Amino acid sequence: MSKETSIPEVAKRYAKATFDLAEAENLSEAVLKDLTILKKIIIDNAELNRLISSPTFTSTDQLNVMNEIFKKQDISVLVKNLVNVLIRNRRINLLVSVINAYDLIMKSNSGEIIAEVITAAELKDDQKQEIVSNLKKLTGKEIQIQSKVQPEIIAGIKVKIGSQMIDASVSTKLNNLKILMKGAN
Repeated sequence: MSKETSIPEVAKRYAKATFDLAEAENLSEAVLKDLTILKKIIIDNAELNRLISSPTFTSTDQLNVMNEIFKKQDISVLVKNLVNVLIRNRRINLLVSVINAYDLIMKSNSGEIIAEVITAAELKDDQKQEIVSNLKKLTGKEIQIQSKVQPEIIAGIKVKIGSQMIDASVSTKLNNLKILMKGAN
């Protein structure tokens, strides 16, 4: 599943509102930097991750811990307000999704497209560059790829950009052939 489709709609709305506020104050890059720092802190700390994802902790507990983090990091007021709103609305468990959505909005506004590339084996750097080059020619935009390995596709490649899917995997071709052969009986 691509990063974009795995983000809940409510997280996208929080991210869009944050982006709009950041753009109005010309702080969108600074907010992205702060959100990225916050995401790294959350991912690197299992206890913090549990604190924001578990409904057993009170809003006060969550606010106190997040305020301690804010004191140690130079986090912008806009990001602090976002976190406070998420805590108050009991949606702090969406923070990482909101950060991912904000990152996608920033990339989208810069004209960069994220392509999910699925292959049966890990891609080498020159293969990744060739894919980026071909997708750039196809779309006319800057491309960033997120590669995934799924051995079950046997060989070939699947590329997903937004709602479009290019499927040149052997598994799909075999399935199509199987369907055709069933119809020939």
